[in-house]
Amino acid sequence: MNVKDFEYLIELSKAGSISRASKALFISQPALSKFLQKMEAEAGTPLFHHVGRQLVPTYAGEQCIQTASEILFLHSRLQHMLSDIAQQKNGLIRFGLPLSRSNYFISRILPEFYKQYPDICINVQEDATRILIRKLRTGELDLVFGNLSDEYEDLSYEIVSEEEMVLAAPGSFGLQEHAISQEPYAYPCIHPEHWKDFPFLMLNEDQMSRSYADQYLKKYQIVPRTLLKIRNLGQVLLSVQQGLGITICPSMPFVKAAGGEKIYYFSLACEKGPVVRKTAILYRKDSYLSVAEKILIWMIHTYYPAAL
Repeated sequence: MNVKDFEYLIELSKAGSISRASKALFISQPALSKFLQKMEAEAGTPLFHHVGRQLVPTYAGEQCIQTASEILFLHSRLQHMLSDIAQQKNGLIRFGLPLSRSNYFISRILPEFYKQYPDICINVQEDATRILIRKLRTGELDLVFGNLSDEYEDLSYEIVSEEEMVLAAPGSFGLQEHAISQEPYAYPCIHPEHWKDFPFLMLNEDQMSRSYADQYLKKYQIVPRTLLKIRNLGQVLLSVQQGLGITICPSMPFVKAAGGEKIYYFSLACEKGPVVRKTAILYRKDSYLSVAEKILIWMIHTYYPAAL
């Protein structure tokens, strides 16, 4: 078996059918079917069940897929090591990024990175953090930028920033007049009576920021006049820039859209003080970080917090 065989096996598992996997792998269906037959003949047992039109891994298939993921991870690590040893500047970084952070990463971090490494390919995968972490653990990603959690004790990480949960509002709403500086909050502090009647932009239920927003609104018995519900925090902030409403979100850097208003962050008054969460670059403890990956981490660590 070679590296391509492992890639084919994993793609069959992800796609769930030979037709979809063949499109993703850019090979013909007959060639992929022949590959699977050959693999199962060598294994001496079926690797997939056919459930209707869906391919479902057998127990033997699951073991092969798990091992194939590890082998591909080790192969990627070896390629990084050899690239550094040869002092080459070409290579691949598989980078996991939540949708909400792609705006700033692409417009501010990547241009600086490519000044030093113009031939490095960064394969950015955008998804929910929990999905990106799963891919990191299975070796499908090299680095993930996300919120730090106690659930990630099996991973290594570099702290990037501390973000306070805040109220984001366009300047035209005039909330600046009602906010006052107050310790230990990082931003001018505002009380619910000054913003509760403005149109509200709500994240979907599966987002971490939505959970905090629900708790805060419930605590202060606020029933928001919800104007928009959307999953992507970046799009919510874009809507704030367009003057559509306010939202509760982390105090993350965001690039101003052409013609958009300035976004103001306000600390949310609360008896327990500000709610702060940490962001980090995460990677497997057995990873080999290439020089290019270390530079990318340094740039994110340096430029990202400074943007606020």
